[in-house]
Amino acid sequence: MISRFYWLLMIIIFLLILIGGVYIYVVIFRGTIPIELPKTSYTEFNDLNPTSFAYDSLLKIAYITDLKGEIKKYFVDEYNLKHIDSIGKYGNDRGQFREPCDIEVDKNNFIYVLDSYLSKLVKMDSNGKVIWEIGKFGNQETNFANPVGIGLDKIGAIYIADTKNNRITKYDLDGNFLMLFGKYGKEPSQFDEPVDISVDSKGFIYVLDKNNNRVQVFDNNANFISYNNYSIDVTKLHKIYIDEKDLIYLVSRDEIYIVNKDKILERISPFFEKTKFKIMSVFRWSDKLYILYKNDKNIGGIKIIQIKF
Repeated sequence: MISRFYWLLMIIIFLLILIGGVYIYVVIFRGTIPIELPKTSYTEFNDLNPTSFAYDSLLKIAYITDLKGEIKKYFVDEYNLKHIDSIGKYGNDRGQFREPCDIEVDKNNFIYVLDSYLSKLVKMDSNGKVIWEIGKFGNQETNFANPVGIGLDKIGAIYIADTKNNRITKYDLDGNFLMLFGKYGKEPSQFDEPVDISVDSKGFIYVLDKNNNRVQVFDNNANFISYNNYSIDVTKLHKIYIDEKDLIYLVSRDEIYIVNKDKILERISPFFEKTKFKIMSVFRWSDKLYILYKNDKNIGGIKIIQIKF
């Protein structure tokens, strides 16, 4: 009796497993219920001490600023990156860098490199030829004081987070001064060390106002719209990035917050050993988020993850 019950139970279990397997094969893998397993990839570069990066989607090239004064170029093939060239070099002269801290690429493949130490902005072509160079340390209209962040809009303007001057400066893509706004303070349109800036597809300007613990939003005429801190300690953030879908990425040394204009959508902790890695910057292409980081030995790398938004 026990033997018959045992075998009957085994047959039932086998049939349940078989039915479950058929269900998984027919329903899931035939696409009725699509399931995507997230894929990740790491690439480390022993000669890289990175600060920021930008992606040229037309040429499929990632530009990474390096504390050695170079801008390194990598060809991006989804989960693979290959170093193809370096432009710029360490120094104080035209087209040289001491502390390149941020970089942007426009739709015509020109790159814009901000140097915090030299307080200057440099426009170059993709081969490293200098088109123009503006700025020097100071507090006059066309001076900068250790700026650390830049952002491009869709209609041909570049914004500089002039950090120690506590203001935002706007230029056209030919290097002509357009306007500046802001001063030190805690009121709307005032700043206490703005450390980064990004512009969405509608032209709204998002400023990471670090020591005031907020992100301020302006229209393209510098009119104040709103501010928010998303219940995050903004003083720990150092980068803000807006993707093609107008999703906002707020970056600290060990976490990335994906937000919209109202709330947090997702928090990403890309490294298990948080104290050994510092996230430097991010960019998104398609369904992949490219995370630039350096480890506790100042060796740079990129982690690539799939995201659902």
